[in-house]
Amino acid sequence: MSTKSVCDMGCGKMHEFGLVLDKAGFDADLVQEIINSKDNKYAKTMYTALTGGVKDISLLRKPIISSILNCLSGTPIIIPACDGTHTLARAKKVFKSYIDSDFKNWGLDKPGKRTEEIAVAVYEMVKDATFAQMFGSIGIDLDKLCFTQHQIEIFCEEHPEWFRTNSCNTFFLFKEYEQFFVASVYVLSDGLDVSIHRLGYDNVWGSGGSRRLVAPQLGA
Repeated sequence: MSTKSVCDMGCGKMHEFGLVLDKAGFDADLVQEIINSKDNKYAKTMYTALTGGVKDISLLRKPIISSILNCLSGTPIIIPACDGTHTLARAKKVFKSYIDSDFKNWGLDKPGKRTEEIAVAVYEMVKDATFAQMFGSIGIDLDKLCFTQHQIEIFCEEHPEWFRTNSCNTFFLFKEYEQFFVASVYVLSDGLDVSIHRLGYDNVWGSGGSRRLVAPQLGA
């Protein structure tokens, strides 16, 4: 970033930048050392702290603001590129506690498409809602909020720190046969549990348990 562009940043943006650095463990002395460093030995660390390590910075977007969901994740969370061959019905190494038999009963045990690296955001419910209301509140075409089953498996395997340990669900949207489904994941004493619902399921999920939702980071 050029000197001019830094000077042009408003106070709010500078404060936000400082909060990100602080959260990543950068104190004032370390930031000054980075500024003064001739070999930029901390540049890679700072880049990772600010971007989550995403290779393609064009993927980075601000999380959506929603009346039902509050974004928890600061820096982007990355799901790497995958070939789409894995299905949730067969992901026994990740979901050791339970896998809903309806993944097979509903014909959903089928490979998906190959996908590139993607940045995602984790949201927490702040208002009671149905699935349709939750995902609809993001204000983006539902097709763009869908993961492949392989991507869901990778997130669950690589980012377990984002799951609540009080058995409250974390939701992921995906699509098969031109229909939308929601994979519901939660933590039990013997590992992860995954169940399946249709997007149109009209149960109202309470926000009191801090249920979560994961979606591609597609904000502005």
